[in-house]
Amino acid sequence: MVRFVVMAAGLATRMGQDKLVLPWKDTTVLGYVLQTVLEAITLQEQRLLVVSPLSVITEIYVVAKHPIETYLPENRIRMFNSYGGAWIQVPSPQPLAETIRSGLQDLNNAVQWIGFLPGDQVGITVQRLADCLQQLQQNLPDFLVPIVGDKAGSPVFFHRQYVPELLELRGEQGGKEVLYRYPERWRKYPVEESFFQDVDTPEQYNTLRGQNRKRGKANGERSLSWTEKSISPKTGGGPDYCN
Repeated sequence: MVRFVVMAAGLATRMGQDKLVLPWKDTTVLGYVLQTVLEAITLQEQRLLVVSPLSVITEIYVVAKHPIETYLPENRIRMFNSYGGAWIQVPSPQPLAETIRSGLQDLNNAVQWIGFLPGDQVGITVQRLADCLQQLQQNLPDFLVPIVGDKAGSPVFFHRQYVPELLELRGEQGGKEVLYRYPERWRKYPVEESFFQDVDTPEQYNTLRGQNRKRGKANGERSLSWTEKSISPKTGGGPDYCN
């Protein structure tokens, strides 16, 4: 089993406000990231022909500083819950190491890899995330690392044997502190540079949002909402850290 930990509890000092509630396509920044992750999970499960609702192979935990209603409307909350999503609300913005620890709670023995994803990484795509899940299942790596040239980025997937080291992190130390101890153990997964796009500053957000609008007009398309996509949600249980 794989656990996605979506990290949404940072200070966002460069943005000056909670960037995760800002509009993005037909939802919020965090809503878009969650939508993409859930559709990637569905795509990979369809590839594997996993049809039983009891066959949970991927789970998603979100560590956030506000209630889920801040980021998602009611219909999308229902969708998130139907996938067995777990929402961990923290009382205040917290350092990166604390967010990692929060995302590792209740880790059962079935979880073999944990992938950490910043809540503002809007460059992710369904296809690439689903391919990451496939790489894990086919190659059983210690680390799966999306990479462009020599630049590693999120989400990095850690085998559970490195959980004790992740739990020892403090302050703003992130997963790279563990990752770069073992470069010879990386399984590299090449991606496009746009995959790492996030919204750290107001200028970056406005530029990326403008590009999305132009792209949408050029294609004559609009984004589909969760309720419009032909996905089959499962039922059942329960800061860019590489920089």
